[in-house]
Amino acid sequence: MTGTEPSSGFIRLIDVHKEYVSGRRTIHALDGVTSSIDRGDWVTLLGPSGCGKSTLLNMMSGIDRPTSGKVIINGTEISNRTEEQLSRWRGRNVGIIFQFFQLMPTLTALENVVLPMDLAGRGRDRRLASELLERVGLGHLGSHLPSELSGGEQQRVAIARALANDPPLILADEPTGNLDSETGRRVLTLFHELWQHGKTIIMVTHDQTVAAYGSRTIELRDGQIIRDSGAQAHTARSEEIETLVRLPE
Repeated sequence: MTGTEPSSGFIRLIDVHKEYVSGRRTIHALDGVTSSIDRGDWVTLLGPSGCGKSTLLNMMSGIDRPTSGKVIINGTEISNRTEEQLSRWRGRNVGIIFQFFQLMPTLTALENVVLPMDLAGRGRDRRLASELLERVGLGHLGSHLPSELSGGEQQRVAIARALANDPPLILADEPTGNLDSETGRRVLTLFHELWQHGKTIIMVTHDQTVAAYGSRTIELRDGQIIRDSGAQAHTARSEEIETLVRLPE
């Protein structure tokens, strides 16, 4: 499913292809993806391993580039930027949350949250970093190294780090994939709070239960969109998601 070229949207994907050469084979990781995502959507990219969902997320972050096609975010075409331009753009506009946390092992939780501020040239605002750790319920663990934290605690530090520069866009690749179900639900509850505060969230998952938390689901198979639930009315979806996040522990 490619559809017509979107003329508006906070995120616009226009005929995006991504090919990898492996020996004598060409692998089509993305095969003509066209879609539009509005500001304030909480989109889950759903599908099995190898369907192209993480590749598509990497296109939106500028970590990877399309072989052809355009990726336009908030009016900026990022698919034709230099690495230096992309690095500056990411620092201001995107918070990335990885499945395996990717915290710096020699830095404390607080220092991990401060790091993206430093990289973006915004200085080292330790007070703000402390406030972000408080926001994810870890203010008392700011001096701990990642090795001293549980998986769920590390993921919450990663969420605080993603918020360090107050980006409008949050990209999360299987953020609950290495967590038990209860800890995963707590992380999704944090995502719900971010969504309610106006963040646009794009979240990769292979789990239908996790996908149910979003306001919209885009399902991929073999590098193509095969189903798009469309953006739901946020008020209605917010009520449904509230029911999910308030399930008894």
